[in-house]
Amino acid sequence: MSRNTDSSSAIGNADLASAASRPSKTNCTTGDSGAENGVPDSWHAYWWRQKNNIVDEFIESRSARAARPISVRDDQKLREECTTERHDGGRRAKTWSSVLNEFLDWYNGYRHAHLVFTDPDGNEVRAQMPNSHQPRYGNKYYARLKALERQMIREYDDLHIAMLTFTGSTRNANGGWRCPADHLRDVVDSWRPNRGRGVYHALRDALSGMEWEYGLVVEKHKSGYGHVHCAVFVDGTVTESDFHPVIDAHLRQCEIAHRDAHNYHASEDSDRPVSIRSVDPSLDPVDIDTNRGNVVGNVGSYIGEYIGAYGEPLFDRGLDELQFRAAVWATGTQLVRFSAGANELIRRERDDCDDQETIMLSNPEFKPDKHANPESDVLPFEVVNPGWSIDSIGRVDEEGEDRYDVARSSVVFATIDDARHLDPPNSQPNTPPQPRSENQRLDSY
Repeated sequence: MSRNTDSSSAIGNADLASAASRPSKTNCTTGDSGAENGVPDSWHAYWWRQKNNIVDEFIESRSARAARPISVRDDQKLREECTTERHDGGRRAKTWSSVLNEFLDWYNGYRHAHLVFTDPDGNEVRAQMPNSHQPRYGNKYYARLKALERQMIREYDDLHIAMLTFTGSTRNANGGWRCPADHLRDVVDSWRPNRGRGVYHALRDALSGMEWEYGLVVEKHKSGYGHVHCAVFVDGTVTESDFHPVIDAHLRQCEIAHRDAHNYHASEDSDRPVSIRSVDPSLDPVDIDTNRGNVVGNVGSYIGEYIGAYGEPLFDRGLDELQFRAAVWATGTQLVRFSAGANELIRRERDDCDDQETIMLSNPEFKPDKHANPESDVLPFEVVNPGWSIDSIGRVDEEGEDRYDVARSSVVFATIDDARHLDPPNSQPNTPPQPRSENQRLDSY
């Protein structure tokens, strides 16, 4: 194994990218400013042009969405660089296209950047500076899913997976496009609302007396807006009807969730917000790839399909995913998270496989107001292999290498002046669920 690969394990699961200062020597020029002479080297210029081409495509092909502010609500925290100061001293959000520009500019800052470590023997070791939007970051999610799968197959006698889908209208009450950050928050917040009982509480009631855990995945639509999948891992047989109250809880709590997009009586399986699979790890590779009816053999691959195009370089992905990730980045939304019990199973798998002594360091990414809850997998400490230390950030270009100190500071978020009257939600009509006809029920068997 190469030394660079070994160095990645030195920081465990911690993502130091957002905790470290941006390593570029010169900020990328934005799409609406200056000429290319503001970019110091050919490598930087190449990615500066690629960024601008993507933003230009967004503006040209989806102009109405590109012009929408990322948010208009004062209860939505945004990265400070996604806002701008008003003449009266307040702040307002930038447009979706400007936020996409900021996001891709930020991502470019990680190219050819690396963390510099000192190993237990005093040798200098480098590892690519990570962020959660890089293709290889998907390996982390997949490894966690496989660890959870192995532990659950060991612990559960009859493992089943229910996949639940929650979404909301992307149009506002005026017929225009919703502000994407506000849309995303509306959909995500139905899980544990500030007031009342949400999706989590309904799920807990529905599975009372059973062993179960869950994983939440925030994913993109073709429109560039987000929605949520919840993978529920249950020890025992469950049916679609067991989860109808869970879907109803989302419809109650999410003002923009419409019944026609959450119709658990739809005649086509693919149109329903609930799907059930049993797990059979003995399936051969062909069955693992195709799934045999309602049986799945490879849980990691099955759930991983919902996580997104992690194998592709970011700039090669579709415009819809880049739009979506810009909104996720602007709001600090966590894309994948597991229940506390699922995280414990994953840690148990790691402990079973790793007999190396570990030490604990304070995690600068931990924020009590955001992460001190059972749903978060961000811990107040980092697990680090003994004897390793992080010295600096390095960036290599045509002029050589520059070193930068690791700034242990969190991302700066800001709030904007409220202007939600400009983006009124498209509230759902009061339509009760319509049971399937007898013919539809027979066709579904």
